[in-house]
Amino acid sequence: MELWTGLYLVSLLNMARCLPESSYTVHLNKLSFEHAQSYCKPGSFLTNIPNEKEMAKILKTIWDVNSKTATSFWIGLKKDKGICVEQHLPLKGFYWTVGSSTQSDVKTWKTEPSNTCANLRCGLLSVEHIDSGTKSNGFVDAACKQEHPFICKRNIKLACPRPEILNTHDMIEPINDPYTRQIVCRSGARFNLTCSKDLVWNLVGNENMNISQLCLECRKGYRKDASGNCVDVNECEESNPCEHKCLNTVGSYKCLCSYSDNGICNGPSKPPTTNLKNNEYSNINRGKSGLTQPTSLPDDEVRMNETVIRIEESAGDISNIVVHVIIALLIFIVLLVIVAAIVKGCLSRRSIKLTRRKAEDVALNGSSSMEKVNEKEET
Repeated sequence: MELWTGLYLVSLLNMARCLPESSYTVHLNKLSFEHAQSYCKPGSFLTNIPNEKEMAKILKTIWDVNSKTATSFWIGLKKDKGICVEQHLPLKGFYWTVGSSTQSDVKTWKTEPSNTCANLRCGLLSVEHIDSGTKSNGFVDAACKQEHPFICKRNIKLACPRPEILNTHDMIEPINDPYTRQIVCRSGARFNLTCSKDLVWNLVGNENMNISQLCLECRKGYRKDASGNCVDVNECEESNPCEHKCLNTVGSYKCLCSYSDNGICNGPSKPPTTNLKNNEYSNINRGKSGLTQPTSLPDDEVRMNETVIRIEESAGDISNIVVHVIIALLIFIVLLVIVAAIVKGCLSRRSIKLTRRKAEDVALNGSSSMEKVNEKEET
């Protein structure tokens, strides 16, 4: 029996260690109490301060914001209209807006709250900033319509839904942090997500990014950067694909010839010395996540990648050949026109000569006939 009791206690302790701790956000924009409440929702609420441990976390959060000007912050402390101040209670008739509790183990009031039953009053945390950090001065009350900075507390009962990411990926969930995720795409790219107060997953460093698109592959010649955007790959720096000079272009590259003294091109390119895809994967999001990336690919993908690069390298030569062929065809057509014109001229001159000869023959034949007639008359 004691053994089972011991195991049960151990399991309870493990569960307690895995429970997420409360987190706080300090907002320096000034709002009324009601608007501050609405701003914190739905994933948070105006904080309560039930004990000294929670107070210490809140004071550290205020110090980390690095603002030495704000000294009063709305917290979730309120007294309704018609309720009188009660001096014998820890919160003097006020209550925490979350849970409606009236208890607190901290040093509560800096000054006694206004002794009124007719007015609605709200609570502020008063602090002062010293060299070693932020120090609490206790609570003060104020009209709820006044505008002050405020402190939100994460509602640990609410959690972000599972992020929807298109394409193949893995998701890493930290044990003690339900508000962050790491997405590992099939390409090896890694992205860090955080859950906002509105229970929406955002990409760290680019809140406007549509996280569902993070693992979609970019077009050829592009890759994802740490912000999830497709950016151009500089093939000239990463794969050294050319024998002489290499010019990076948007989405591709060009190999430039090195000409000798007689103007002959020494050759446009050579096969790439390194695998572009390996470099492409190994450089994705490097420095952001601090994690190593895969650096090898299957042989069939390597061969396919090299084939594509060789086709690109020869594109310039093919275009030059096409230009030369077109020029040769134009010259051939011009020559054909000239030859046709010459032949036509020759045929015209020959036709004219034949016509003249026929006319001369007719004339000669006519005169000889007249002579014969005359001879017959004389006889």
